[in-house]
Amino acid sequence: MKVYVKTPARLHFGLIDLNGNLGRIFGGLGLGIDRPNVILEVEKSGKFTFTGERTALFQALTKRFLETYNIQDNVNMHVKQTIADHVGLGSGTQIALAVATALAKLFNVKASTQELAVAMGRAQRTGVGTAVFDQGGFVIDGGKIYRQLPSPKFPPLIFRKPFPEDWHFVVGLPNAKHGLANDEEKTAFQQSPPMSSEEVGKICRLIVMKLLPALIDAEIATFGEALTQIQAAIGDHFASVQGGRYSNATTAEGILLLQKLGACGIGQSSWGPAFYGLFPQEKALDAKLKLEAFLKEDTGGKVFIARPNNKGAYIKIIK
Repeated sequence: MKVYVKTPARLHFGLIDLNGNLGRIFGGLGLGIDRPNVILEVEKSGKFTFTGERTALFQALTKRFLETYNIQDNVNMHVKQTIADHVGLGSGTQIALAVATALAKLFNVKASTQELAVAMGRAQRTGVGTAVFDQGGFVIDGGKIYRQLPSPKFPPLIFRKPFPEDWHFVVGLPNAKHGLANDEEKTAFQQSPPMSSEEVGKICRLIVMKLLPALIDAEIATFGEALTQIQAAIGDHFASVQGGRYSNATTAEGILLLQKLGACGIGQSSWGPAFYGLFPQEKALDAKLKLEAFLKEDTGGKVFIARPNNKGAYIKIIK
């Protein structure tokens, strides 16, 4: 038996509450997108062998899973494709869950996607990436209980809805410094002061009274406007640790260009450097071509059109 897994990627639209005085902190919102992907195949084997991309990482994650679930067998894993690390597209969670889900299927481990995420060390702050892997779509989680931090308890998923198929994102990935991760990320959260209750209230109001109604009513302009306002508030909060509203000058200039090209909403995904503009389907290609020309003259990099992934990871068992 062989197990095949193909994951979505994710755009992270921000954290909701960086104050915590109501008892919970963080909370996140984001979207599953159709590319880039983690793609792997795994089967039982007489030897512990790994081929394809980034084999050392996938070997380490496989060892973690096998040790956690006390499995002695060997496997042969072929990694066909991965998502680049620390660029804002959710690689860590998608890679870890691709490995854990494939191995759970292979060895008949009965565990939910959330349980696998916790076992693999994910969902330290938000559960957006896990929910996207599991179900796809637009998701919001309700954060962690402040007094229990650090806690392995999974943040509750409080909203999930398929995203309109004809709303597309033009995503820029400049050749710029990668976003904060691991110890740098922990330090950034420690050094950032608590967000004011007023600013948290503003973000929550934008989500509940503008973003979500616009999503349900399929009003792309209003949804995009709310997304832009939320991103601005979160980016300004972290300006002291990332050097400005956005993580680098190219990302900031690229976002400004997407606005000039008519993006309904803009933002930086997580710590960047990935950034995006939301467009109706018929306007996305022209914006992509113009953003490609901009990056070619600047740092270089990649631009792609991302469509929503509303189903989550694709898993196939090959007998």
